[in-house]
Amino acid sequence: MIKEQRYIILFLIFPILLSAEPVKKRLVSVKPPLNTSYSDFAPSFTADGKTMFFNSRRIGGNQDIYMSRLMGDGWTEPRNLRTINSRYNDETPFITPDGKFIFFASDRPGSLEMPRDKRGRILISYDLYWSENIRGRWTSPERVPGNVNTVNHERTPSLCLKTETLYYTSWPFGIVKNARIMRAELVKGDFINVQELPSPINTANQDMALTPDSDCSGFYFSSRRPGGFGGWDIYYVSFTNGVFGKPKNMGAEINSPQNEFFYTRRGESVFICSNRPGGQGKYDIFSLKPDRRIRFLVRNKKNGKPLSAAAKMSYEKKSPPFDKPGNVTIERESDKSGRFNVDAHPLLDRFDIAINKEGFLPFFKIIEPGAIGNDLQVLNLIPIEKDASFEIHAIHFNYNSAKILPESYRYLDLLAAYMKQNKKLRFRIIGHTDLRGSAAYNKKLSLDRARSVMTYLVKRGLSPDRFEIEGAGKSRPRIPKLGPGFDEQNRRTEFKLIGKE
Repeated sequence: MIKEQRYIILFLIFPILLSAEPVKKRLVSVKPPLNTSYSDFAPSFTADGKTMFFNSRRIGGNQDIYMSRLMGDGWTEPRNLRTINSRYNDETPFITPDGKFIFFASDRPGSLEMPRDKRGRILISYDLYWSENIRGRWTSPERVPGNVNTVNHERTPSLCLKTETLYYTSWPFGIVKNARIMRAELVKGDFINVQELPSPINTANQDMALTPDSDCSGFYFSSRRPGGFGGWDIYYVSFTNGVFGKPKNMGAEINSPQNEFFYTRRGESVFICSNRPGGQGKYDIFSLKPDRRIRFLVRNKKNGKPLSAAAKMSYEKKSPPFDKPGNVTIERESDKSGRFNVDAHPLLDRFDIAINKEGFLPFFKIIEPGAIGNDLQVLNLIPIEKDASFEIHAIHFNYNSAKILPESYRYLDLLAAYMKQNKKLRFRIIGHTDLRGSAAYNKKLSLDRARSVMTYLVKRGLSPDRFEIEGAGKSRPRIPKLGPGFDEQNRRTEFKLIGKE
């Protein structure tokens, strides 16, 4: 019996080095003894996050499944699950949250076979197996019951207990480019009703390795679809009332020019598998520290002196990566040196910061943790004086319209509250556009938008006598260039001080 020597999923044996360029990440390779110079792959956790199952070739030869426990801040020496492993390849384990069942793929004897090739060789494919933990001992593995297993490769199993649905990857022997994600329902002890997941999950771009979020409200999977960072990237797709949403690339904080698989979480800690630089060798298990510290300095923009000021930050915890979504507000006050720190989860899309200090114009800024390096973030407050002005980039409108989008309301509400506290201040509201379109059209659009902003503030109890409006259109760009990164900076609403009587 001659097994397939090429071991078609090359990412389990040989790194596919699509780029040697290093990528700055806060993802770090989990320290030995967990990772080795061999491929360490497919981490899966029990619900408490204290037991990890994965596969590795650490002793050479074939893939085996290992278990490691979290002790303090580190993982114990992995233990080979000899009751489950065979003399063949056993890999991509999935442990149910309660730790009672483990699913995995194997090419051991008993797996379905392809017809002999022209040279008379028997080509053995991978099938899915499972084992039950009874009083601390694993039962002898059996092929997953039902009609899941075929002569094709069946790999990367995962289970949603909530819907009793098994997910896995399948592709014809030797043709990994045809990989697709499948599902099957557990009915009377058998996994049946096998279906290929619909587009936009399966896109004929080697989509594979789907794993459920903690409550099966969404899933993570890997794909080589266009628009990624290179190789296999990890995507998230929501799942509501039986309907899949639009897959979202997990971004540069997770993905790299190399290959990423098996996004899984332990609380708000994130684990993936990747062959990016920085590991022990080939594929490693990487982890993402839950919080990162961002350092701020508040100072007077005019003279550069530090300021003690109260800052209010807010953000929305979304799923992913958070188990309990919701709005969060953080308040900090800078010390005499003008400094304060904030711990922010690196997978936050953004959080907003507002500072209201007597004698200074209001300060608003959107902070994107994933885009911030290790440098000190300087927040410059503008003193209240003649012709002083500030800008808000977070006031958004419908496309080619002066209708304010609801996401902008909180910034305008904060501005209204500031003006109620500073009753003598008057502002000219100036609308600015990007450089696209004619000058006449942009001038009218920007004026209409400035008027909409004034109308909103008046409805919040402010006198219209405290405002003037102006449409600058595209006549005063911050950066005289077109394109992403420039358009956003040029589209803004400016508030210029015209009186403080």
